Amino acid sequence: MNTFPFIENRSILTRTSGFLGEGYTHSLNAYAGCGFSGSLCGSYCYAQHNHWITQGRSWGFYGIKQDIRTAYRRDYDRIKRPQRSQPKSLMIYMSSSTDPYCPQEQRAQVTRALLEEMVIRPPDAIVIQTHGTLITRDIDLIAELAKQSKLWVSLTVETDREQIPGFPAQASSPAKRMEVLAKFRSQGVPTQATVSPLCPIENIQRFAESLERVCDRVILDHYLLGDGSHGLRTRRTSFPQLLAEASFGEWNTMEKFESVLSQFRLVLGEERVLVSAKGFNSI
Repeated sequence: MNTFPFIENRSILTRTSGFLGEGYTHSLNAYAGCGFSGSLCGSYCYAQHNHWITQGRSWGFYGIKQDIRTAYRRDYDRIKRPQRSQPKSLMIYMSSSTDPYCPQEQRAQVTRALLEEMVIRPPDAIVIQTHGTLITRDIDLIAELAKQSKLWVSLTVETDREQIPGFPAQASSPAKRMEVLAKFRSQGVPTQATVSPLCPIENIQRFAESLERVCDRVILDHYLLGDGSHGLRTRRTSFPQLLAEASFGEWNTMEKFESVLSQFRLVLGEERVLVSAKGFNSI
């Protein structure tokens, strides 16, 4: 049986800055790299531009951080149970440079281990961001944690299309991800869909109506807004060119984004449709 590469670490909570700096105090990434790198989201993933993460390697899955439970306990106690100062706020975004429910999580179960620790040491707030449907495995822990922390289950659903011509397959079916959102919402867990970055949508009206039924709110984003460089990082990837080659060039523009935003707000109401950094930082 193949074993996972392990990465030594003493800390699991990283101070946030930049895009996530307004709403969160820390990000949490249990994996280095991402097992979804070969899917649609890997073609545009902003983390692939972080040289501290990639260290010159092609974007992919690099390994699992060791001693997750111990690292979380240590970091949590330093922040929330300090010996010589007042407790500080702990607002976690999980995850900013990987997916907590990447394929490796099925066997490694490090995200589940973290959730077990969080039930004992709950953060003030946490957003669990994923493309994967494996998150339903942990609905028991997440529902329990939602009673103690301000929590959002956040699934990226960047399109209603099962396949975008010319692009890799998706990490999971958009329809399946919407089923996941509905399942958590039925348990009283706050849910959001992140249409981020905006990808070609087959039927905007129907997509908005589908999301309206399964989640509490939607965050819309475009790579020109959300990649932290006004689109320069994304333009270094094949993503914009692939859109153009598949006759979806208009989806590279802010004009298309504004049109989609208007239609979504007509369906869901303005208060349930948030935009880019302001939306992601609204906990």
